[in-house]
Amino acid sequence: MEIIIGREEGARRLHCIAGGREFNVGQAGMVPLSVSRRHCKITVNGGNITIENIKAQNVTYVDDNQIFSKSISPTSRVQLGEEKFLVPLQQILQMVGAAPTTTPAPQKEVPTYSLKPLERVWKEYDDRRMEIQNNAAKSANRQRLQGILSMLGVCIGLIPGMDSTLRIIIVVAALSIAVYFFIKGSVGATVQQQLHDLDEEYAKKYKCPNPKCGKPFGAIPYRNIEYNKQCFACGCKYTH
Repeated sequence: MEIIIGREEGARRLHCIAGGREFNVGQAGMVPLSVSRRHCKITVNGGNITIENIKAQNVTYVDDNQIFSKSISPTSRVQLGEEKFLVPLQQILQMVGAAPTTTPAPQKEVPTYSLKPLERVWKEYDDRRMEIQNNAAKSANRQRLQGILSMLGVCIGLIPGMDSTLRIIIVVAALSIAVYFFIKGSVGATVQQQLHDLDEEYAKKYKCPNPKCGKPFGAIPYRNIEYNKQCFACGCKYTH
């Protein structure tokens, strides 16, 4: 039996093809883009299991060693891509009916960590990002108002027969308003810089709580991590 494993297009779940059957494993957005759509092939022949990259440029690790082709066991630690996405190998073998008939050797206890601090980090990040985007929208509205007032002031100032003193006052007032809004819109960091600084600070906190891992979760929503209850890189368990 051959099992093709890769990244689902669009939803970015783990995509498997075995015996003409296709199925997905895990939650949307969990598989990094460094995992190709047809990344590796697992061949099960009786009690022998081998894994092989489908393309030479694909990155695959078995028990933390990068490989192109290797014999493995159901308890081998298979990871895909530069981010070392952990493949639930035993679950996939069970789903295709290729699970070993013999009792596997007892596995080392997996450490468990609380996700509670990450929930606060994600909420603060999400709220702050929304605030920056709302402020950017308000700034854009101010810039539009600046243009309207400037044009209106110039148009009024060109009305024939208007008192010259009043004309000067209107034009100066319009220009003053335009300069005020221009300066107000130029003060402080740009939206891009604010978002960049926010993302950098967020990346330092929003990561696997396992001190030996610390893999950043990037843009994966907190609810996906909470639902999966496991780190995609080191395999440690999560509790809420």
